Amino acid sequence: MAAQLKVTLLGAAPTVEATDLAAYALYLQARQLGRQGTAEGLERSMALYQQALAIDPDYAAAWAGLARDAQLGYIAVYHGDLAAAARHLERALALDPTDSDIIANAAILARSLGRLDEAIALQEYAVARDPVNPIGHARLGLFYLWAGRLDESIASYRTTLSLSPGRIGAKHNIAVALLLKGEPEAALAAIQQESSELWRTVGLSMAYHVLGQAAESDAALAELIDKYRQEAAYNIAYVLALRGEADRAFEWLDKAVQYNDPGLVEIAATNLFANIHDDPRWLPFLESIGKSPDQLAAIEFEVRLPK
Repeated sequence: MAAQLKVTLLGAAPTVEATDLAAYALYLQARQLGRQGTAEGLERSMALYQQALAIDPDYAAAWAGLARDAQLGYIAVYHGDLAAAARHLERALALDPTDSDIIANAAILARSLGRLDEAIALQEYAVARDPVNPIGHARLGLFYLWAGRLDESIASYRTTLSLSPGRIGAKHNIAVALLLKGEPEAALAAIQQESSELWRTVGLSMAYHVLGQAAESDAALAELIDKYRQEAAYNIAYVLALRGEADRAFEWLDKAVQYNDPGLVEIAATNLFANIHDDPRWLPFLESIGKSPDQLAAIEFEVRLPK
């Protein structure tokens, strides 16, 4: 009876994808290098995935890894190929359409392409398949946040914190959701509990602004710029956008490009630049980084979730 219940609740027992041992060894090396997030590591990782695929062209995990590296390459060195990532992921999904890791990667790519509804559907599926993974809930919470589904975002982040109480950035994103809901006092209380100084400072600069505490907001923003100007240029830009300082926001977006800031990969999806979307500089900026609606729409990527 107990065995039957486990199968009913959890589905079929997980299986390990069979492949050539040499291909598997290359896959493990590639995965470890890709996790470094450096340009050199990503280049070596992609080369190893391709070697694994030369041995086993139907190795779905290697195709998924190659797709993930193409996306991370875009973040790390700012000239990655999202169209290539789409092709690799489509191949991986054709080989293993139910793998939750591959589907989560597809959700990230859909997000990068500005297709939030699709990203949410894919991530919801991945979370349902792996419900105790805090990363999955955090990613879903972020997608909900950008889509304006604020209560669902907060709920996802609270689930994340129940699974991983120290999760960096979770309380910051709860605070952002509360700000967008029009609850700045609750947002301030949430951001004050954020363990990461960087994320806490980002959140404080926004929460104090919405509360009308200009001096406190200015002080938090000055601290953010002083301590994290290179790591957080993208974040500084959206803080300035929220504060209604369009000229400075565009200055910091240019700095984000200069610093290869990884946040730029999400710019087509996030709603944190809403205050400058009507600025005549917005669309040309997106075009300059290959993220305009037309440029992203031209990338073919279609995922059909398993039934």
